[in-house]
Amino acid sequence: MQTEYSASLHLHDACHAVGMPATEFIEIVSLGILAPAGDTPETWVFDLQMISTARRALRLQRDLHLEWEAVALVLELLVERDRLRDENAQLQRQLQRLTGG
Repeated sequence: MQTEYSASLHLHDACHAVGMPATEFIEIVSLGILAPAGDTPETWVFDLQMISTARRALRLQRDLHLEWEAVALVLELLVERDRLRDENAQLQRQLQRLTGG
């Protein structure tokens, strides 16, 4: 039985899945927003998490009218925010165990 989505996509298929031209995909890779496997655009392979990130980046770029450099910064800040939330939740659980609460 064939699945609807594969675990990874090459540039052409990734562009189609996200609805983004190859030139923009190449730009966001050059900015570090995505880090595909492979050395050149012809050999790049994107996993499904990168496709999700590309969609999120495109929404930010279009909805907020941001340059790609700003999108890269926003995504980095969102990742840091999520990390801090996770760390805070872990510390609260530890505190509750220590205080018996």
